[in-house]
Amino acid sequence: MEWLTYLLKVTACTALFYAFYHFCLRNLTFFAANRIYLVATLLISFAIPAVQFEVERAAINLAQVKEDVLFPLRTFADVRDQTLPDSKNHPQATEVTNELNWQLILFSCYWLIAAVILCVSAFQGLKLLKHARKVNLKIGRLKVIFKPDGFTNCSFLNYVFVNQQELTEEEMNVILQHEQVHVARYHSVDKLLISACKALLWFSPIIYLYDSALEQTHEYEADKETSLTMGDTPYANLLLAMAVKKNNPSLVLSFVRNPLKGRIKMLFTNQSKNMKKLTYLAVLPVGLALTWAFTVQVVYASLPDEAIQQTLVAPSDNEAAPLQTTTSQEVIKTEKPEVSDAPADTLWMIDYPSLGKYSEVVINGKSYGPNILTKMSPGGIKSIKGSDSGRLEITTWGDKLEYATEIDKENVRTRNKAMAGKFYARYRKKSQDGSRYDYAEIKVPGSGGGGVSIDKGKKLLLVYEGRQYSERKFKALTADQFRKRAMTFRSTDEEIAIKYGKGYGSMIEVFSVRDIVGYEPQPFRDLNNADAGSKLSYQVKDSIWLSDDKKNSTLFGGVKITHGKLNITADKAKTEDAGQIVYAKNVSFTSELHHNPVTASFMKFNLKDGTYQIIKHIPDL
Repeated sequence: MEWLTYLLKVTACTALFYAFYHFCLRNLTFFAANRIYLVATLLISFAIPAVQFEVERAAINLAQVKEDVLFPLRTFADVRDQTLPDSKNHPQATEVTNELNWQLILFSCYWLIAAVILCVSAFQGLKLLKHARKVNLKIGRLKVIFKPDGFTNCSFLNYVFVNQQELTEEEMNVILQHEQVHVARYHSVDKLLISACKALLWFSPIIYLYDSALEQTHEYEADKETSLTMGDTPYANLLLAMAVKKNNPSLVLSFVRNPLKGRIKMLFTNQSKNMKKLTYLAVLPVGLALTWAFTVQVVYASLPDEAIQQTLVAPSDNEAAPLQTTTSQEVIKTEKPEVSDAPADTLWMIDYPSLGKYSEVVINGKSYGPNILTKMSPGGIKSIKGSDSGRLEITTWGDKLEYATEIDKENVRTRNKAMAGKFYARYRKKSQDGSRYDYAEIKVPGSGGGGVSIDKGKKLLLVYEGRQYSERKFKALTADQFRKRAMTFRSTDEEIAIKYGKGYGSMIEVFSVRDIVGYEPQPFRDLNNADAGSKLSYQVKDSIWLSDDKKNSTLFGGVKITHGKLNITADKAKTEDAGQIVYAKNVSFTSELHHNPVTASFMKFNLKDGTYQIIKHIPDL
């Protein structure tokens, strides 16, 4: 919905700028300056939300005390461009699909109405140009068309349409002089601009107020010039005599279309003092406030809690690793393929070390040539494993092979270009619905890597060995400083907010890996606690799959599980034995015995016994 957010910000800008005009400028007689103000602020309103500036904060020295050991993992998560599990295998995975459909419907309706408005304006323009082919009189740049009916006594570009039969010679001369001002000042260009803006902001009442104010300013400007030759009173009488109720097309500048009361009143208004021109400077605070509100991001934007994954990274060779599920893409670490605007047949869609050495690719038990790696989508991959014999084995969710879209290919090219020769980069990616977002990624050859999506409105917390870094200083670190270290890409919690401050939606943390002292089950609650009989409840951001007997389930995306005082958050999880056993991936939990979060790549929870166990791998998760 980034496009809708942008349009709402544009509307907010136009509202404030118009309010300043209405209360401070509209009664001034500086008509040319008012016109410049209206046109300029309209364009600035579209520009401000489209620009983004970043303001760095100084690094804060804070110690990060780690109460628990994190098990290293080779993979890293990419939580955007998600596709849901196959609806046949996951019948309850409907929430996100419905949301996306509503977004698509809203997007389509908006552009349909905008297109209709543009077509109406284009039709009016073509209708005007059709009549403009029959020029009866040329006076300098003016091309006069005598037109006895329809839209008359008006102008468009340098064409003037007049009803010669109903006008005296004096009235004809006054109208031509009036329209000459419109032509000389290029008022029709303003009309074309405002018509385009009305099509884009058709839902905003402010844009119609802008249209009325700009047209009124045009007439004030032309009236002022025309009345100099014949006097204010005779000119006002002529306006009253020629008043008609007929409406001309919105693209033309009509001699008597605008409210006559305001025009006549302005004719007899004394010229504003030059000192009042300083009033225009008062708009600067308004512009600066809008710029700060809509374009300045303090530190760095980051993704909201519901869109963030947590992943741990450490060295590993040729071990199977889950990759890019249909609800939460995860990408295996790899050395960057040499791709720079390469043809599609040489663009590796799978991020895995030394793909060129594999002569056989087996996907869901079926053998393919290596060329399939340039065609398949990374979005549906469940796991991937390479062997020294040149065989690459890939499994996908639902045993379904998905082919890459043009957006998938564009994202891979963008990533390869951004990460070339770097261990850290931030670049723009595109979702399948066409919206764009920022993505920050770390990749250290031999030590793995990871990445997080970055949304506006939140900040990204960067912590290296317990110390907070700005992005500039974080990028100044060397790749060697990331070797032999684990990295987490996780959402923040209350503890992080207390320690580092509010406003952070996610964090990247790099720290030294300590040896893990065994994998024996450990208690997460007092064994005498009555929580064993507590009800298990869970929330997910993406989808849920239930077995036919409803005793087992698989939870996808932003999983939150509650059981008594046990609170689990994970990328994915599955329950067995009617909810007594819980397996979780990229997991963090707190309980009555663990007030500080315990995190690991894979964990098993026995809710009946009140124990948890760090494990190396979870099949099919």
